Amino acid sequence: MKNKIILIFGIITLLFLVIIVGTHGIYHYRHNIQDQKDKAWILAKTIAKSIELPMLEGEMDTVQEILAMVGQLEHFKRIHLADSSGTICYSSVPKRIGTFTESQIIKEALAKKVPIDGFEHRDKDHIFSLALPVPNEPRCYSCHGKNKDILGVLRIGIDWIPVKMNLIKLFRREVMTAGIFYIFILLLSMLFQRLYNNAQHAYRDLQRTQEKLIQTEKMAAIGQMAAAISHDLRNPLTGIKMATYYLGSKIDKNNLEINNILKDIELEIDYASNVVTNILTFAKPTQLIYAPVDINEIIDETTHLISIQKKHADIKLVKNYGSGMPQILIDVKQIKQVMINLITNALQAMPGGGQLTITTKLANEHLEIEVKDNGTGINKEDLDKIFTPFFTTKARGVGLGLSIVDSIIKKHAGSFEIKSEIGKGTIFIVKLPLKKENEERG
Repeated sequence: MKNKIILIFGIITLLFLVIIVGTHGIYHYRHNIQDQKDKAWILAKTIAKSIELPMLEGEMDTVQEILAMVGQLEHFKRIHLADSSGTICYSSVPKRIGTFTESQIIKEALAKKVPIDGFEHRDKDHIFSLALPVPNEPRCYSCHGKNKDILGVLRIGIDWIPVKMNLIKLFRREVMTAGIFYIFILLLSMLFQRLYNNAQHAYRDLQRTQEKLIQTEKMAAIGQMAAAISHDLRNPLTGIKMATYYLGSKIDKNNLEINNILKDIELEIDYASNVVTNILTFAKPTQLIYAPVDINEIIDETTHLISIQKKHADIKLVKNYGSGMPQILIDVKQIKQVMINLITNALQAMPGGGQLTITTKLANEHLEIEVKDNGTGINKEDLDKIFTPFFTTKARGVGLGLSIVDSIIKKHAGSFEIKSEIGKGTIFIVKLPLKKENEERG
């Protein structure tokens, strides 16, 4: 996205510069051409004025000398003085004297009897020609009579190639300047973008640091609370469970009502004990102790919860274990906690009964554990929140189950994925690496 913004800005800036440079270049080129033409006309009129007196006095040799001298000056080419028929009478190119002109500019000036200018090409020459008609004035009548309007045409040719080259150099200079300016603007925009990105990264780092500080403070508070819970609840729960076991040994086994009540008490004690365990696990994460185990056996040891819950709901357990599964290095206790939390979560999503499917398989150097239920499902807006500590949508629980699952799986260098649809159920997918070493494993 950021690179696209720079690219779009660069394209817009380039188009803007092309329009500006193009418009300015065209205007400047035309202005310079007109300026050069104006200067050529001034020179032409100056030359015409310089030969006027010698012509009136009949000193035509002087006229020829002036034309030859001007023709030797830089940028001047083919200066002719032709009569009214188009025959060149005097010229800076002596060999052209007496020949009929081929210049369309001279012919047009003779036909229209007005000053004409235009470009002419001769071989490799590019000439700007100016043709000034020589009017037949009263002072010329003594020699030329009154029958003619013009006596001839003074044609001055200026070499346009140097002028054109100068204009091209000027245009190239403008383009180069615009290019340098464009590169400067682009580099400046990239610098600003980089500064902006750095500021964004710094801001996000600051946010993460603040979140870690807040989380650390929360963990410290939870640790203190967990210590109190461990001391104040674990011992009473153990005492109640022992008392329940003692009562069960004294009561007649045939008294189903009392035995069911005792089982309910044991269920609630186990639930309360699991809550305490979750809080302690979240508050005081322990170092992982790895051991090679068969993941299918670990799942079998934890699915006893299904048989416990069957009293309250009709739960069908389906196990799809992959065959030939290799042993995997994991912390057995913590992975059991993961399975207990996922199974408990699935059971709570099926209060009216349903099917719980647990699948294990190998995929891309990972071992996958899939826990699938056909319960109530999870809202899309809650999917991003379910790993947040203490977030829960259930009436019971403290909202630490999936947070603990996520934490344990990350410690094992694995990943966790959830797929859910309201009314159809939820799939929890745990991926554990087969070979990749965990950072904490050392």
